[in-house]
Amino acid sequence: MHSPWRRAFRTRARILPAALPIALAAPFAPVREATAQTADSLAIRVQHPPAGSAIAATDSTFIFGELLGPNASEATLAVNREIVPVHPGGGWIAFVPVEPDSFTFRIEAAAGGWRTAVDHTVWVPRPLFAPGTDSLPYKPGTIEPAGPLEVYAGDTLTVSVVAAPGLAVLARLGGRDVPLAPGRAADINTGRQVWGGEDPVEGASPEVLREAAGAARGRGEAPASGWVRYAGSVYLQFGGGAEDTLALVLDERDRSVVVPVAPITYLDPTEIRVAVLDDDTAGTGRTDGRVIARTGPALGYQLFLPNGTSAATARRAGDWREISLGPGTSAWVPIAEAFPIAGPRPGSEIAVVRTRVRKGWSEVVLPLAEPLPFRLEQRLDPARYAVWVYGLVANVDWVETSIADPLIESVRWGQPENGVFRLDIELAGEQPWGWRAYREGAHLVLGFRHPPEALADRRFRSPLHGVRIVIDPGHNPDTGAVGPTGLEEREANLAIALELADILAERGAEVVLTRATPDSALGLYDRTNLAYRSGGEVFVSIHNNALPDGVNPFVHNGTSVLYYHPQSEPLAEAIQAELLPRTALDDHGVWHQNVAVLRMNEMPSVLVESAFMMIPEQEAKLRTPEFQREIAEGVAAGIERFLRERDP
Repeated sequence: MHSPWRRAFRTRARILPAALPIALAAPFAPVREATAQTADSLAIRVQHPPAGSAIAATDSTFIFGELLGPNASEATLAVNREIVPVHPGGGWIAFVPVEPDSFTFRIEAAAGGWRTAVDHTVWVPRPLFAPGTDSLPYKPGTIEPAGPLEVYAGDTLTVSVVAAPGLAVLARLGGRDVPLAPGRAADINTGRQVWGGEDPVEGASPEVLREAAGAARGRGEAPASGWVRYAGSVYLQFGGGAEDTLALVLDERDRSVVVPVAPITYLDPTEIRVAVLDDDTAGTGRTDGRVIARTGPALGYQLFLPNGTSAATARRAGDWREISLGPGTSAWVPIAEAFPIAGPRPGSEIAVVRTRVRKGWSEVVLPLAEPLPFRLEQRLDPARYAVWVYGLVANVDWVETSIADPLIESVRWGQPENGVFRLDIELAGEQPWGWRAYREGAHLVLGFRHPPEALADRRFRSPLHGVRIVIDPGHNPDTGAVGPTGLEEREANLAIALELADILAERGAEVVLTRATPDSALGLYDRTNLAYRSGGEVFVSIHNNALPDGVNPFVHNGTSVLYYHPQSEPLAEAIQAELLPRTALDDHGVWHQNVAVLRMNEMPSVLVESAFMMIPEQEAKLRTPEFQREIAEGVAAGIERFLRERDP
């Protein structure tokens, strides 16, 4: 019997037949473009890329959409004279070459005596801008560093820009010019690197590029070669003023252009600056309550610091502020989440480390005088955690542990550097079910979660019985990906999630849905906060996939599962193993990926990408209750397999 959630959804869903093989028709003769569709005519609808949009590919990309009309499945369709199969449901997709600047896809279709054509124009970026009469070619957005800058005298600043070959490029600061040396650079399609495992195209040497560029410009032509990255180091000398301006000078023969880069302010090294970190100053409760500190401005994630953490601050680069950690160690946080306060550099001594057991959790308590920044690292074989607390000085004579603790085997401390306290926590058996780090006042509490109590007695019943599982139908209010015939990912996700909720409930699980109706809308952190507050023990987010521009969808598609934390990887692998024989799609892999809903560390958390919305056959399958049920069965079987393999 269907749940009321599923009945509510299916009043809106349009179901089309599953995929069937089709034959390709003969090539086109020239056609007359239709201006309207009648009841027995054809019409072409393009879903992606949007007309007039700038795409991210420079040499080839995909285009997909729908052919409408009573004879659509029998039609011959071509994109720029290349024959493209039309799925019985009307969907089609092509992967075709493109050329720079304004580019038009000519889409033609014919069936039953009807012919129609559509011109669909997009903008394709040039591999290299042609020089104008009053400017020199460089790639906007590639100048580093981004300003404004706050620095110390004596710093060394790396300056770079991606520009045309054959230029003389200088960094100018305080009346000094520093030449930037050319190196290799390529137009890198990040999507191709990630999805296709492709390396960036390696261009010719800078010498060859300069020679080719000079020859081309001598003929009055734009150079056809790739970009060159010019880079150099500028030593910052205090010239007596508090401010200066960094600029780039691009020279070619008798032309010279000066490009302002960033205003520079010199910081007083004797002044201590402190900030409190907070990602939710409005008190909305709709964040995850942590500030993410990165390895550099807008670079990789490094630390997850609870709101209220105090840290010394230093340099600025654009919208990013450096926070000082240990000797020679720093991280970068958004300026909008770092609030200056008056006071000395944050620091504390620690005299005792305590452990305790609270319902379902083993915890380590570090009594601190101030909420200091820290880094936590999960390690495997054996399961253990290393924690570095910055600004903390050890005066430890006591480490309190409990013989009743089922998880924590040992706690050891050390002081590897001045102002850096290290704690090593070794656990019994496998990775904990999850972990958490939070504040009790200024004290830092590190918690390690026990397996669900329901797993302790699995005799004669499914391991799902009594386990609280949070099912998250991805997207909404945003649509997510959209298929060739207009199926929105959020609709397919909800249909699968409701089917999955029924299966899990029938097998004894306690099911929590982050959204259960088409009109329910949640932000990313609303979903993870709900999962944690509801006592969730497993989190599964249901999605369907799409590709970035320029990646070949006929090569890269299939079923995949994503995870972030080590304790979630076995769940991802179990679900993938059970999904593949049910979807009968290619194995697109198990991926470690930095996604907001997967960074939730309190429970095993995965994101399922069942199929690809943009592939007509897969979109058509996703419309069918049968395929939705197969996916749900695979996910349920994967969760059950994961639970069965875990020791209670």
